[in-house]
Amino acid sequence: MKVFVVEPISNYLMNKLKSSFEITLDIKEADIAIIRNKELNKEILDSAKFLKLIAVYGTGYNMIDINYAKKIGITIFNTPGLNKNAVSELTVALMLNLSRNIIKSLNVKELGSNSLLGLELKNKTAGFIGLGNISINTAKILHYGFNMDILGYNRHKKNISYINEVSLDYLLKNSDYIIIGLALNDDTKNYINIDLFNKMEKKPFVINPARGLIVNNDDLLYALKNKLIKGYAADVFYPEPINDDNLLLKENVIILPHIGAQTKEANDLVSDAIYNNLIKFINNEKLDNLI
Repeated sequence: MKVFVVEPISNYLMNKLKSSFEITLDIKEADIAIIRNKELNKEILDSAKFLKLIAVYGTGYNMIDINYAKKIGITIFNTPGLNKNAVSELTVALMLNLSRNIIKSLNVKELGSNSLLGLELKNKTAGFIGLGNISINTAKILHYGFNMDILGYNRHKKNISYINEVSLDYLLKNSDYIIIGLALNDDTKNYINIDLFNKMEKKPFVINPARGLIVNNDDLLYALKNKLIKGYAADVFYPEPINDDNLLLKENVIILPHIGAQTKEANDLVSDAIYNNLIKFINNEKLDNLI
């Protein structure tokens, strides 16, 4: 079977694939496609006449036209939860960077400058909008590692001992840090907007390791300019990558190029999961994590 790799993957997985599959540079020839973030729309899917399987290198699959893919008989699976520790650690790093003005300090020569006075995470309150695997894991690190109080808002109760599940309004009003943990769908596009920013009474730092489209960029810029929030850090943006002349970059903002899952450990876990599922597919066995 021919495998098309839409975007760069780990050398570890590529070497495993080469041992069992033929690698093609043209999706029109492929039986299987491995995708990370780039779009697979109706037009692309129509051009891939032989495509039978799409493997998602990670959790999110909003970049695929799922309904159309299923309609034309393409099987899809993802690899959820395997990169949760990598994304959790990066989320904490973003919180620390904002709190301690680390990036700002790189160009300051004055020792102990008062302009870089920061805040500690200890004893602060972190609010998670959406309680998926990554949010739950990050909350655990913050609670037990930094003695933070944890608030959580989710459509369905999770009953996690270290998370106090509250209403969205309560979370917005009482959080020093707000971490976005929502999946991207029609209901969550522009979910974080001016209405929510106006309810953030403690002027929190907002962290987005989820998806760029969840945050309304115009409203975010307004919130930063008008001091509704102290700062914003994200591993994602829409559209990606962010342009160097984007006005958001003039504010207290950190935007990373979608590296949350980019650790050796996470890549190895995801690679093994994908390879094992591909072997199951060619052996007509039941696949894990079907979408």
